[in-house]
Amino acid sequence: GFMATLAESSDRECFQFSEVVCQSQDLDNLGKSAEEIKDVTKIDFSNNGLADVAALKDLTRLTRLNLATNKIKNVSCFGTDDAFPNLKWLDISNNKFNEWPAFKCPKLDYLNISGNKLEKVNDGWAGHPTLRIISAADNKFKSLANFKNCPKLEELYLAQNMIAQFSGWEGTLPSLKRLHLRRNKIVTIDEELQELPELVYLNLRHNAIETVEQAVRVFQLPKVMDLNIINNPVDLSCSSFNLLMAEFLTRRTTLVRFCKVKVQESNQLEAVHLAKFRWEKSEAERKAKEAAEAAAANAEE
Repeated sequence: GFMATLAESSDRECFQFSEVVCQSQDLDNLGKSAEEIKDVTKIDFSNNGLADVAALKDLTRLTRLNLATNKIKNVSCFGTDDAFPNLKWLDISNNKFNEWPAFKCPKLDYLNISGNKLEKVNDGWAGHPTLRIISAADNKFKSLANFKNCPKLEELYLAQNMIAQFSGWEGTLPSLKRLHLRRNKIVTIDEELQELPELVYLNLRHNAIETVEQAVRVFQLPKVMDLNIINNPVDLSCSSFNLLMAEFLTRRTTLVRFCKVKVQESNQLEAVHLAKFRWEKSEAERKAKEAAEAAAANAEE
């Protein structure tokens, strides 16, 4: 098998491989053991025909593993005790598995599981101490609850799933900075949004947000700088777009880009005018109410 060929090459040349690259070679079998290349730290087996990668779990020095675009249906080896103790980067996108184990990989920083058939992960990475980036686009996830309890998670990419509600993480993503939810089914934005205190980028493009009232709930984010809600049913014609941007700016001065358009000084001025208009209107209503109450009191006397 391929592992045996590598081992023979290693013995013949009197050195140990530290990196193995075998892309697009119709590789469909890793053999039974990886013992002979146990010192390998980086492997790229992308774009092959692999269905079983259990042999790789014995490579305890592995730090980077690319298995993208194969035929892998079973990933239980990633849930095995003591497997992949030093793995930091894993791309297993565009395969054929629909379950993800409660995996260990205690040093993992980056995980790409995009383009599979996943609907849920149960406790797949709950409480993971180091996981910083998850790319899980083009799956069948219906809830953000699948991604809770990741204290170090900073970037979460979930485009092209089936998520309908902007809730479910229960305040357990305190470090999240970037959230990509393009092409989902989100209609409403839950107040739970305010429990993402570090979020600076939010992409809700191609969802089902219909009203300005729902869109402006994003104001609850204290640090948002880049917001995209293009291609939702909510009216974003020229006049409505400018008004909505002003609406955001009156409440969130940190905004730098809105729907891929950089915030200009004119937008800031419009927001100032809008805020002033609302304040003046509120003051006028308050004074009118006070005058009416005073008149009513005098009439009673």
